[in-house]
Amino acid sequence: MNETTHRVVICDDHAIFREGIKNVLAKNPALQVVGEAADGFAAVDAVKKLKPDLVVMDISMPEQSGIEATREITALAPETRIIILSVHSRKAFIMESLKAGARGYVLKDSAGDKLLDAVKAVLRGECYLDSPVAGHIVDEFVKLPETDAGVESETQERLTDRERQILRLIVEGLPNKEIANRLFLSPKTVDNHRARIMAKLGRHDVIGLVKYAMAIGLVDPDSWSR
Repeated sequence: MNETTHRVVICDDHAIFREGIKNVLAKNPALQVVGEAADGFAAVDAVKKLKPDLVVMDISMPEQSGIEATREITALAPETRIIILSVHSRKAFIMESLKAGARGYVLKDSAGDKLLDAVKAVLRGECYLDSPVAGHIVDEFVKLPETDAGVESETQERLTDRERQILRLIVEGLPNKEIANRLFLSPKTVDNHRARIMAKLGRHDVIGLVKYAMAIGLVDPDSWSR
């Protein structure tokens, strides 16, 4: 049984680090690295020429930053998914990357298996946030007045207890496989729950789910690791 091969472009200004990313991605035979780029402009050109399914993108690069390149690629090829792989853990970098269109954010000091988890999630159409990153996003949204989150009171009644439990774990940044292990469910069951949650809430990215979860008090940011 043949598994679909996904085309990947790696964008980082350090050749040694690009080689390290290739070695990590090589652990998944369904991933094929078809191109590399050392700056944002080259990344945009690579997407135009190679039409990859996924770009693994650094932020701090010469000529053009990864955030600017992400913004251009999202407009040019919205079907291409982008994961930010960066040393930056500051909220400003995280928020701007997600606003630009990134579907995942992984810190370089926790890369490896987390990068592979992020790739799998993003290629499934999900979002993935490294756990420390998810904590920063909650810090940001906890400052918002409840009205800014746009939550209708009756929406709370739409979610089952299990869906609320899974939503909390999604917002905390856990991948589907880990959620499944914690709740003694199959990953497919978690996938189905995730899809129903997003459909019920009309929110199809992690930012929207975080806004909702914070507005109804589903998560307590003070209990999170920073």
